[in-house]
Amino acid sequence: MKAPFSMPCSSFAPSIYFDDSDLDALAREFSERIRADSTLRPVLDRLVGNRWEDAELAITDFLHASLFLQSHPQIDEDWLTRAAHDLNLATLDRLGDILLDCALVALPLHSAAVIAEISDALACLLGDVVSLEDADRKRRLPYLYDRLRSGALMNRL
Repeated sequence: MKAPFSMPCSSFAPSIYFDDSDLDALAREFSERIRADSTLRPVLDRLVGNRWEDAELAITDFLHASLFLQSHPQIDEDWLTRAAHDLNLATLDRLGDILLDCALVALPLHSAAVIAEISDALACLLGDVVSLEDADRKRRLPYLYDRLRSGALMNRL
């Protein structure tokens, strides 16, 4: 009888670890950098208004749900509709660059890579919608909303 298959585990294998306080710090740093960016601030001010703390909590909750698989992400449908209207591909790229930079500062490299994967997947989904004309965008938004609410970006560590 053969022994069960097992994968060897190296003590040098990358460790992927997320702490709630790390995610909070990542969301705060991301928020601060967006507010300091002269090209992003006007767009995000329209989406966030003066509720930046709420936005930071929403980012943390979204990342937590996507990383830990304990709940489905909570997405505000009205906010998503406004975001799809106000954002463009260049803005999404810039937001992704800033998030990656923040992740590299706030997290170990392998953990930052997981955040980058989530960011890229989100940018791809959003990019498919924001690049459409108004009528097509309106038809595509429910699909995007359903995908995000269902946990399409949930990580499989």
